[in-house]
Amino acid sequence: MRILFAVDEHSYSANALPLVARLGKNTWADITLLLTQIKGTLASSKSAGLKGKTVPGANTVLGTYHLQLLEHFDPATSPYIQSDPDDKDAIHIQKEITTCLRKGNPAREILEQAKKDECDLIIIGCSSQKECSWKDGGKVPLWVANEAECSVLVIKEDKAINKVLCCLDHDSISQDSLEMVSQMVTLLNADLDIVVLTESEDVQEKIDKKLAWLVSYYTARDIFPYIELVKLASLETFISQQARWGLMAMWMGKKSILQRVFPSNKVSRLLKANESSLLLLR
Repeated sequence: MRILFAVDEHSYSANALPLVARLGKNTWADITLLLTQIKGTLASSKSAGLKGKTVPGANTVLGTYHLQLLEHFDPATSPYIQSDPDDKDAIHIQKEITTCLRKGNPAREILEQAKKDECDLIIIGCSSQKECSWKDGGKVPLWVANEAECSVLVIKEDKAINKVLCCLDHDSISQDSLEMVSQMVTLLNADLDIVVLTESEDVQEKIDKKLAWLVSYYTARDIFPYIELVKLASLETFISQQARWGLMAMWMGKKSILQRVFPSNKVSRLLKANESSLLLLR
């Protein structure tokens, strides 16, 4: 797994960092720390994550984030601390934290870096205000959420995540998306509410079979979800009433009927209208 953590120098980015660390620790993901600048010099560097060392080639902001990220790991077990190659008794782990500074339009640079790195997940923080924006970059989180080819997690500042509301198209659910929801619920110690979408022509036996499979999948992981059936035509109204939720997870793969309900303009509206953080699964 590869995670791209897109940051700027403001507090909402720092607020998202602990969850990035927890995901990295749980999945042993390779992590790219990306800072974008409209003006500045393009530079990049890679580090194995040597605790207490500065990151060569990266600016002060990236170096600070890099060291703060490493502080969440025990040096004795961290997958990002490489052993001395001359130490024959050491275990050599090839996971990386990559720091990257790119010049240009922030949203475009984030999307291009994610594509270049073949990222599975982009994590980006934003203000808790309705605009869901960056202070210096405007609607960067909205553009990234709408246009990314991979999954995107938008974390709103100062919003505790105690519950996860997960909207699933019962006809088209990827294994990766189910696992990502499982990771989030476990790491956040959150309750899980699964909304299974139905249409008028759905056969109840088909729905019951899928529900039984979902419950079995999560209970095997010590997660005991609450299941709700919601008609597709009522989904937008239902979600608008769920602003209290800490995190909404939505399966937005190419085959998902959620693509019909929430095209890109409605995803932006969803982010701006609700207090919840949002995980778009692709």
